[in-house]
Amino acid sequence: GASTAPDLSLTVNSDRLSVAEREITGLSLTATGKADAANPAANVQLTGNVAGQPLQGSAVLATSDGKRAIDGLLLSLGKNRISGDLALDEAFVPEGTVALDLPDIGPLAALALEKAEGDIRGTIVFSKAGNAPSVTVKASTASITRGDVSAKTVTIDASIGNYLAAPVISGKIRADSVTSGGTVIRGIDVDLTRDGDWTGFSGGATVKDIPAEAAGRVRVANGTTTVELASGQATMRGVKAAIAQTSTITIANGTTSLDRLALNLGGGTATVSGKVGEALNLNATLARVPISLANSFSPGLDAAGSISGTVKVTGAPANPAVAFKVDAAGVQTSQTRGAGFGGMGVSSSGTFSGNRLSFEANMSDAAGLGLKGGGTMTTSGVPTLDLDFSGKVPFAFLTRTLAAQGLSLSGTADVNLKVRGPATAPVISGTVRTSGARLIDARSGLAINDITADVAIGDGVARINRLTGNLSTRGSLSASGTVGINPAQGFPADLAVKLVDGRYTDGRVVTANLGGDLTIKGPLASAPVISGTINLAKTVITVPEKLPGSLAALNIRHKNAPAAVRAQDKALRPATASSSSGGGGLNLDVTVNAPSQIFIQGRGVDAELGGSLRLTGPASSPQAVGTFDLQRGRLSILAKRLTFTEGTVGFSGSLVPYLNLTATSTTSSTTVTIVVSGEATNPKFNFSSVPALPEDEVLAQLIFGRSMSNLSPLQIAQLAEAAAQLAGIGGSTSLLQNLRSAIGVDDLDVVTDEEGGTAVSAGKYLNDRTYVTIQKGDKPGSGKAAIDLDVGRGVKLRGEATDAGEAKGGIFYEREY
Repeated sequence: GASTAPDLSLTVNSDRLSVAEREITGLSLTATGKADAANPAANVQLTGNVAGQPLQGSAVLATSDGKRAIDGLLLSLGKNRISGDLALDEAFVPEGTVALDLPDIGPLAALALEKAEGDIRGTIVFSKAGNAPSVTVKASTASITRGDVSAKTVTIDASIGNYLAAPVISGKIRADSVTSGGTVIRGIDVDLTRDGDWTGFSGGATVKDIPAEAAGRVRVANGTTTVELASGQATMRGVKAAIAQTSTITIANGTTSLDRLALNLGGGTATVSGKVGEALNLNATLARVPISLANSFSPGLDAAGSISGTVKVTGAPANPAVAFKVDAAGVQTSQTRGAGFGGMGVSSSGTFSGNRLSFEANMSDAAGLGLKGGGTMTTSGVPTLDLDFSGKVPFAFLTRTLAAQGLSLSGTADVNLKVRGPATAPVISGTVRTSGARLIDARSGLAINDITADVAIGDGVARINRLTGNLSTRGSLSASGTVGINPAQGFPADLAVKLVDGRYTDGRVVTANLGGDLTIKGPLASAPVISGTINLAKTVITVPEKLPGSLAALNIRHKNAPAAVRAQDKALRPATASSSSGGGGLNLDVTVNAPSQIFIQGRGVDAELGGSLRLTGPASSPQAVGTFDLQRGRLSILAKRLTFTEGTVGFSGSLVPYLNLTATSTTSSTTVTIVVSGEATNPKFNFSSVPALPEDEVLAQLIFGRSMSNLSPLQIAQLAEAAAQLAGIGGSTSLLQNLRSAIGVDDLDVVTDEEGGTAVSAGKYLNDRTYVTIQKGDKPGSGKAAIDLDVGRGVKLRGEATDAGEAKGGIFYEREY
């Protein structure tokens, strides 16, 4: 035909085609028409069979009175049917309705060379408002799948205005779920509104189990998509992120640009600006972002604090380069709390690229922590560390570990550490030095001041090159050895300790001068063993004259206590493990030697003991093997003095000495036995007699030599005072004891001879082997001085001189059996 309006005829036939795993047979397509721009016409017919289902299609394009129309549009395949009638304007923009009833889209998708499954039902209405065409889609599907994308229970009721130039959408989109690869989006519920050239949107969905909501508007114009986010939020593992302010995102030529996209993260903000495309150029500013957000992603981390700073990301998306400079305040994790550190301040800067992190950091806290350092860490495979740190570390970080042992260590260490090797088994080396530190044992009341240490770390142990200190009560300590630095092993120790000229007091009943050599072995964090030998010099066990009768230990139990109170109670009374082997505390295996000079004084008791014993078991309840035995002693009750005939001092379940002393006296009619037994803080005085009498009668016979019924009121009052003194109810009535304490002698006594003469005697140990006695009486020539020298193995030399010029000397041999 004419070249301006040719007649066309097209025929396509195929016996068999295989498309998208479906077989098409007997395909026949015929199309005839006139290609006249003013009056186009066409008639299209399609028949065939797809996967056993009949295929039929037809459409007629006709022009009448200058109006173009597609009449009888039909495409059916099995139960699937697309039908409608459309009118076309000069630009072939349609108006009309197309109905969709597709219970199985698989065979139809094969005609379009696609593989898909599912159903679609609905209508598509084409219309025009002025010169702007629009289309309204009302459709639903129970399920539809194409490749790795699938959707279930989807409904769309939306209008798209000016869809050929600048589309604007309004309507609703609902879907139970949409799956793309491994990403599952559930509960899609989006409302779209027309706003001039913009499409407003609001709604939400759950993406990968992350609930998200957003509201804003979007515009597509001149190849650029602009998104304005007015609000939005998403919650991931309990972490809520929300749009902090209206932000703009633009997409053009495959590049996404962010203009101050601000997110509120748990009270802090992260603001991101820059571009994402073939290359990254992003800048993020963090302001007080809570570190606790990480807890949802790392169970057990229990992090606290906040972080601020800047992060810059550049390079290819597959291998980005990151530069950062951040400041964190109040940083804590379960690990730092367990190590005893408080909230820390951390300043850090560095870079990350090519699976390699390089950084510098400063760490500090209110307790005096001041560490500087940094280095590199690889992140591919097993992380490898190459780090250096130096600065000051307060011993407060050991508070929790030491508190379980009743210990407190104050002071600061200067550390210089290197960390090398895989993160799973790093090699730590360096030095730790300190001076002026202080260690307190709350259980014993001991304190070690001016601790100086020089420790080298390497091969998994801390080797003590030098460790010295001074006891607060007197004396010095020195130590050497090793401590393992692996917390999982409880910091195993192998230490040798030497004590020189030490003095110990428990603040209640015991004051001792001592020295010795000890070892500490085993895990310091659980149950170290202290063994060795302690040699006692002068030791005084003071029986309290008066008991604090109004004071009693209170057993307090907290009910419905706030968290802060429970935390304080736990800190004040840290839990300690207990077992038959004494786990959870210091264990003892110590031999205590004291040949003499163990004095027991108070409540009329004045005795000296000596010997050797071995303390074993937990320090909180030690067991004693052996005792200290009586060497001399007496008991004074009013004017009556009794000599102790036998006695021991031991320990029974605590470090408070346990007394067991016996004195016997014979009166005109009875033999009286007095036993002083029990802990030195509150011993019991038991009286017995032969023949047997009540205790008050025994006391009356002992002191006055007569029965209670024959005592005067004054004597009864004196007897009551004596009983009160022995029971620890009254105050001190011993003038001799007060004088002895004031003048600093070991023994002070008033004695009488057979003729009734009175003399004062004072004794003092000059050293472990030499004892001097000075006595002065009320008669001329009664003064004398004596010296006893213990030369060992039971042999003593004694010399004596009187003020009358007489002198004596002798050799004595003593043996106990």
